[in-house]
Amino acid sequence: MSITEEEFEEQVSELFIHYLEKCTPEEIHQVVVEWNFDNPKKPIYWIANSPKTDKGTALMLFWLMEPDFAYQFETREEMVEKSSWYEEDFDIVSVLEKNYLAGFYQNQAYGYTPPAEFQDEEMKRPIAREMFVALNGMGISESADWADGFPPELQERYSELAESVEE
Repeated sequence: MSITEEEFEEQVSELFIHYLEKCTPEEIHQVVVEWNFDNPKKPIYWIANSPKTDKGTALMLFWLMEPDFAYQFETREEMVEKSSWYEEDFDIVSVLEKNYLAGFYQNQAYGYTPPAEFQDEEMKRPIAREMFVALNGMGISESADWADGFPPELQERYSELAESVEE
């Protein structure tokens, strides 16, 4: 049985979100450390909206999403008009900043230091100062067991889905 690229992305997203629902904050942090940003974005959006997500994880994810591009636009509408391919990323960056500033991420065990060098010449909106404040805490290194952003327990199913995509 073959599936379309869209069906593949939807099924991979469902697989990963089901995995995330059972994850601890540490496992969610590991997902962000390992994530391949070519993968579907729905799992990352889930992380941005989960109260289980650690504050340090949210800050790291915010900066991994390269927010400087999102802030080159005054509004979401302007971004869609000029760079619609960035729509999912824009929404994730927006949710991360909103939740972060609102104190949505209650636990903070993981550290992250935002980039010291940051180009803001082309930005039309400022990134909130709080997003530049380093957080102290533990760090997690990449694991040799992960492949393309997927933990070992999801790799077999991911491969099966990838092999079933129509050519």
